[in-house]
Formats: sequence, structure tokens, C-alpha cells
Amino acid sequence: MFKNPVVKDGIKALAIFLLPFLSYLHLFFDEIPLSESFLSFLDESSNHELSLNIWIYLLLITLQKIFLLLIWRNTTKFSFRIGQNIIIFWLLQQMCTLMFLDLFSYIPLVKGLLLTFLLIYLIYNTRSNQKKNTQKKILFYNTLLFCIPLIAELSILIPKGTTSIDILYLTIDSYGFIDIHQFSFVILRKIAIISAFLIWFFTEKQWWRYAILAPILVTGNQIINVFNTTSEFMDEIELYQSGPFLLAILIVLLLLAQAADHQERIKAFLRLQYQHIEHAVEQRFGRQQQNIEEKKRRLATKKDLSKAELAALKKELEQELKKLS
Repeated sequence: MFKNPVVKDGIKALAIFLLPFLSYLHLFFDEIPLSESFLSFLDESSNHELSLNIWIYLLLITLQKIFLLLIWRNTTKFSFRIGQNIIIFWLLQQMCTLMFLDLFSYIPLVKGLLLTFLLIYLIYNTRSNQKKNTQKKILFYNTLLFCIPLIAELSILIPKGTTSIDILYLTIDSYGFIDIHQFSFVILRKIAIISAFLIWFFTEKQWWRYAILAPILVTGNQIINVFNTTSEFMDEIELYQSGPFLLAILIVLLLLAQAADHQERIKAFLRLQYQHIEHAVEQRFGRQQQNIEEKKRRLATKKDLSKAELAALKKELEQELKKLS
């Protein structure tokens, strides 16, 4: 579609940079019960009472994660896609639950079997003809990606109604949430997804990798605000907090895109010059080769030539051969 690969990479970087803004569109929706909104039909088959803006937020932030992971999946080698598929599957399951098409909540065994199958598939696909060091690297990163949904689901181990929990010498409070279960549900999912973005950032080698800092920065501020009990806002003001840093990232991306475009133009110019040189060399030596072949044919027809002509032709042939050497 685009002849210049810098344009394609630039669109990719812009999408990665702008996608963190998607979930904040929930601020434009009213805080009314879902059963009283235009989406009331979604609430008929569920016992959960959500407000409209919260439901929109959960939908948009899940879509945001899926889109980012699909971009990552599209830009990496096949070997890395195993772990990415596991996270995408986990997010799609969340989407089904959110849409009240809870296909897996009644059949936990299905989810466990699918994750086990994906883990076996992960290990099997790393045992290819690649080098041993490459196999270890692929298995390491895919295992990390496989652990991300498991980390996010650790909140099921915490009983509901618990307001504080002691771990060794550390006491964890609910930080303004109803209980520890709800707090862990929110914080573990944010930690899980920022871990995936960090892996993406450190494994990506292209110039547009710095666009990944935008979702990392916004999610990092969301995690910090979860622990801030003095503020009533969560996932609402992070864009203002991250604004100066996002602007700096945007400027860096523009400079990198300009440098990459300049480099691509130089490569295109050098490729064109090489083609011209190659064509000129072919033309020059092609003409000389034709002259030699013509003289060879004339030399072979001895009946048509006198001795003086044969001597002159032989001399011309020797001169042409010297030019080639």
C-alpha cells in the first residue's frame, strides 16, 4: 500500500501512541445504571449492576489492549506469537464476560484445558531447527507472556469481604476499594498488561518502539493513582499527568521518523545509482562481447577472407580481449 516503509511505520507508531486515549472516552457517558441506559438489554441476563460509563470504560480498555497486542503480533516473528495469542485469548474471554456472554465462567475446566493446550503448543513450537540460544530466548519470553494472564487472575485466591491482609511484615489495605479482592482485581490486571508492554518495548528493535512508552506511561500513572487514597478519581486524570511526557515522546517520534525517512531516501538513491551503474556496465561489456563474437564468426569463415584480412581480424580480436582484461 505504501512504497515508503517509514510511512507504514509512522502510522503504526501513531496508532500505538493514540490508543491509550481510547479508554478515556468513557468520561463522555453518563453515570447512570446500565439497566436504565440504551444498553439495558445487556443487563437482562446478568446479576451485575454496572453504571453506563463504567461499562463503556471496561469495554474500551479491553479493546485498547487487544488492538495494541494485535499490532505487536503483526510486527513480530511467528515464534513470539504463541505467548501473544495466549494474552489475546484471555482478553477475548474478558470481552465475552463483559458482554454477558459468559461462556467460560460456568466451565472453568474449559479455560484450564485451553491454557494447558496453549502451554504445550508453546513448548512444542520452540523445539525447532533454530539455534539453542534462540530457542531459550523464545521459550523465556513466551513463558513470561503465558504467566501474564495467570498473574492477573491471582485475585481469585483472595476471599471477598477482606479489608486487609498481612504478608510477612507487610499489611496490604484495600486502598479505598470495597475489599482487597476488588483492589487486587484492578491492580493485578494493570500490572499484567504493563508487563506485556515492557516486554514489547525491550524486544522491539525498530525506531517506532518509543511509541510503546505512551501506553506504558499512562498505565504506570494509573497504577500509582490506584494507591492514592486521597483522590476520588481513577483512570480519569492520567492523561493530564502524563501530558508533558507524552508531548516529549511525540517530539522524539517525529525526529526519529524524519531521520528514518532521510535514511530511506539515501538508500533509495543508492539503489537507483547501483542500478544505473549495473546497466551501464552491462551495456559496455555487452557491446564489446558482441564485437568479439562477430569477429570470431568472421575469423571462422576463412574461405571468405584473405590472409591479410585474417591477420588484421586476429589483431582486432586480440585488442578487444585486452580491453576486457
